[in-house]
Amino acid sequence: MEHGFPPGTNWATVRMETIVAHVVMLLLVLGAVGGLFLTRRRTASRADILIWTAVICATPIAALIVRQGLDRFARESSGPFISGYVLFVWSVCLTGMIRSHRSIKRQQESSPFGYSIVCLVGLGIFIMLSLPAVPQAREAARRSQCKNNLKQIGIALHNYMDSYGSFPLAVDGEPAISWRVRILPFNDQPGLYEKYDQQAAWNSEQNLPIAAIMVPGLQCPSRREPPSGSNEKGYSFTDYTMLTGPGTFSGEFEPRATQGIADGASNTLAVVEAAGLNIVWTEPRDAQAGREPLGINFKGEGKSDSPGIMSSWHAGGANAAFADGAVRFLSQNIDPAVLRALTTVDGNDSVEGWDDR
Repeated sequence: MEHGFPPGTNWATVRMETIVAHVVMLLLVLGAVGGLFLTRRRTASRADILIWTAVICATPIAALIVRQGLDRFARESSGPFISGYVLFVWSVCLTGMIRSHRSIKRQQESSPFGYSIVCLVGLGIFIMLSLPAVPQAREAARRSQCKNNLKQIGIALHNYMDSYGSFPLAVDGEPAISWRVRILPFNDQPGLYEKYDQQAAWNSEQNLPIAAIMVPGLQCPSRREPPSGSNEKGYSFTDYTMLTGPGTFSGEFEPRATQGIADGASNTLAVVEAAGLNIVWTEPRDAQAGREPLGINFKGEGKSDSPGIMSSWHAGGANAAFADGAVRFLSQNIDPAVLRALTTVDGNDSVEGWDDR
């Protein structure tokens, strides 16, 4: 059975940290609404105003703690929905303060039924507005972070070229070493590079602990399968691969520099998203032209597999870094001839009309 890629989101892919965060914020909402109804059953006092003020001050503190927890443990862009909860709690608390003040002043106030309708309608509007917006806002933030990851990789590759006179080969050395390991010193990870044993294979006993470490910036934040971003053995996947094969960015035997890219660095793909290949980040394996089908987000046998030369967890296409360091989003509906032209360094073929979103 073939699965579409990327697979649709379902409740099984929602992180537990996200569910806990929603529960905490919903308890704050229910507490505020419940407090508003309870104060209707007795005469208001100045203590009520102090309590409402304390809740208003405590809510953003609780929201900040929840947001930091999500950002750290669940890698979620939590700003939109957290802000929505805070605004709703504040609106309830302000309503409670106004009611208490009016009660103290012995002024006419609205009926309990009226307050109930206002709170329920407000809560309903908040839920309806937030539900469709939250996943869209999060995915937009993840896609932006993914592009930034590729941008940093491009900078690291160019810094490597400035130091050694050429870009790194996708795989070189004996035992074979991946370019992702080679650029560690230029990707703010010199300590990790020194720990890697270059005299041993990537899956040797010495280097397997390194493979279990996920280097910041080598995995797309939108990755959903497996949920931990690692395989069953605990080795961390990367979603970014260098294009390899005859005539591609990575030379077969001799490393390239920008001067050796006849088609122009701005028209040549260097590093692309290929999440469906499920490559361990230290593994000397990449997307190879001629081996992988030429296309983006092709269907695979498993829900986290895609055999195409490019695949991502973003709907509609994948991000790619060009040889000049620019990062663009390529539509999965791109003309195959154009995509083929973008993979070559000296094909003298046309790249006009390709989708740059």
